[in-house]
Amino acid sequence: MKLLPIPKKLTSSEGQCDIALNLPDVIDIDCAPIKGIEEQTNLSLGAQAFHLLITSTQITLSFSDQLGRLYGLNLIKQISEQYPLFPCLEIEDSPDYLNRGIILDISRDKVPKLGHLFSLIDLWARLRINKLQLYTEHTFAYEAHQTVWQHSSPYNGDDIRKIDRYCQRKGIELVINQATFGHMERWLQHDDYKYLAEQTSGFMDQRGDFRPFSFGLNPLGETSADFVDRLLDELVPHFSSQTININFDETMDLGVGVSRDACAKLGKGEVYVSYLNKLLQHTEKRGLHTQIFSDMLFHYPEIQDKLPRNLTLLNWGYEADHPFDKEHQQLQKTGLPFEVVISTCCFASITGRWQNCQTQMLRGAQSGLKFGATGYHISEWGDMGHAQQTSMPIAGYIYGAALAWGVEDNQEIDVCDWLKLLYCPNEPQLSPYIIALQNVYLDAEITCPNCAFFGPLLFDQKSGRHIKHSQNLTRTGFDKATEQLKLMINGLCQQPDSYLRQQLTWSAETLRFACALGTELVKENTRDTKQLSVNSKQQLLPQLVPLIVEYERLWKIDNRIGGLQDSVSRLHYLQRLLQQ
Repeated sequence: MKLLPIPKKLTSSEGQCDIALNLPDVIDIDCAPIKGIEEQTNLSLGAQAFHLLITSTQITLSFSDQLGRLYGLNLIKQISEQYPLFPCLEIEDSPDYLNRGIILDISRDKVPKLGHLFSLIDLWARLRINKLQLYTEHTFAYEAHQTVWQHSSPYNGDDIRKIDRYCQRKGIELVINQATFGHMERWLQHDDYKYLAEQTSGFMDQRGDFRPFSFGLNPLGETSADFVDRLLDELVPHFSSQTININFDETMDLGVGVSRDACAKLGKGEVYVSYLNKLLQHTEKRGLHTQIFSDMLFHYPEIQDKLPRNLTLLNWGYEADHPFDKEHQQLQKTGLPFEVVISTCCFASITGRWQNCQTQMLRGAQSGLKFGATGYHISEWGDMGHAQQTSMPIAGYIYGAALAWGVEDNQEIDVCDWLKLLYCPNEPQLSPYIIALQNVYLDAEITCPNCAFFGPLLFDQKSGRHIKHSQNLTRTGFDKATEQLKLMINGLCQQPDSYLRQQLTWSAETLRFACALGTELVKENTRDTKQLSVNSKQQLLPQLVPLIVEYERLWKIDNRIGGLQDSVSRLHYLQRLLQQ
């Protein structure tokens, strides 16, 4: 019997049940009682828990709440899809984490078409996800701020209400999300909003790299807080949720510009928490509970006992060696609820880093349980243009959601097998490619900060930050990766044409091109593409052009057109370097 998530307790008995059920194709939160299933409310089971007993003559489902009922009914459906007659058994199950979420980046640079987003919500619901956040910087259509979003195909209020209603049907809460401190460059690049900026001349980031643009809001005075208040006036009414994530992560240019003197006098932490308190006045007057990311608290430990109480801390860590235990222990001491945020690790990597993904997901889940975290969220970020294809993060959704429900029981599930069953049942032979493409970075053996080297090599030539910091670029590594990719491409060529095969083929061919570019850089002993010889550029350019054309075509299938120009401009920049 294949069940996902694997339940905490399953006891099989001899015999079969003689009851035939007429199960609906889709079971939602408001599913009517199903003839043949005896339902019982049992508050002693705990939140979201359920108990299923199947005997030869009866099917009994007990639950404590509507989510427990939903999960129990869908488990019955899982069993029915595998057996013509129900086997006699008893299942008791409950979640390790009550809050199990997805954080989907819709600002860098993909805004999914509603149909595609709804299909993802269907998958997440099947995986017992019960929270969704759409990470938003500039991709909500604020009526007074068209300058900021006019080329981004944002969601408007009607879209959000449709998404909210669909999520409710699936037992998912659509949590409000809006950047309000750092990561505001998409606003601050416009003249009309520069008055809100911390600085306008650029800054040095945490790795010592210069970033020549405005990044964060000015936390002093009331100007930025009033601006955010006006945004919330328009955004919040479209959501049924009473929770908002105002982000507050990576405030990298705090203290660089207008707040320099205040930070020198009071400390960056005091300035940070003072601005936080201003925004909490605006969220609390709307009856909202507030979430923030916790990363900056580790930079300012002196404010950890000064944090407001109406707050949940979201602690993110995306590397296999992330110090989850150390950080969770610190957060536990604040007395505030905190939740774990891990990643599909597809961002800035073209395909992903599957081995790293599994390790950080498992370590984060184990550590969160150890120190009392109340939630576990899977983030799917779009750094460097959101270049990963639609299929790439699915494996991470499956594994992360299974861990969020039950860490001990699900840590060794066969993700490739579940991809076949849940994602590509009509093309099960393609499932292994989804995983294999996300492990090609291991063949190259390149160390690169927070991503696979292929991502910045193709999609961040302009800044060159990650290219500069990468280590162990070798012809041997690129050759090894290329050989693996050739095998994959040859295998994919033997498969029937489909949208999934097209995604996988583009991914494999793009990684192969990245290896070709990397090989030329190593041969000519440079990290600077524009310094390559004319001969090398002439070999590479014809390989890149068709990849750009296909990238644009594939983008438009699942995503709105807005954001495509920002994303593909990264490849056009590389194209111009090769044309010089």
